Amino acid sequence: MQRLFGTCIGVLAAIAPVASPRTGEQAPAFTVQLYHGATVDSHSLAGRVVILNFWASWCGPCKRELAELDAVLAHHGSARVAVFAIDAGTRTEPRLLDRQAAAMRVPIATAISAPYRPRGGAVPTTWLIDPRGRVVAVQAGAFRPGEIARLVDALLGVTSAGDTPR
Repeated sequence: MQRLFGTCIGVLAAIAPVASPRTGEQAPAFTVQLYHGATVDSHSLAGRVVILNFWASWCGPCKRELAELDAVLAHHGSARVAVFAIDAGTRTEPRLLDRQAAAMRVPIATAISAPYRPRGGAVPTTWLIDPRGRVVAVQAGAFRPGEIARLVDALLGVTSAGDTPR
């Protein structure tokens, strides 16, 4: 009986959904599958602010937020900030992904390992992870204009006037 009970618990654990990371917690390790085939492992991003943004090609707020994320990446550079625009599984046409990828610095990803996914199915959904690997924000729905840039500046210890450390 105990053996059967243990087997059932193991099966339930295997099929139970994995909880999404929450603010204040250590971010679970992940692997991102980029649109053009490469993969990126979260361990290679240590010491950077990491932004994981789920988007959809039909989503107006997503497009605005992607433009802001692209500006944040351009301002701080990929040595300090890593941003991934993850297609939210809406099976976006390859020509639209090609056009989006060509229009910005932020790499387009087609998949990310669990437990990261759009919260409640909302797009955009964004996770912001600090350089020590802690989740500092999870946002289902768009951030207010300028909010992501202010959060990243604060995490990197820069003033709003530029890249001067505090």
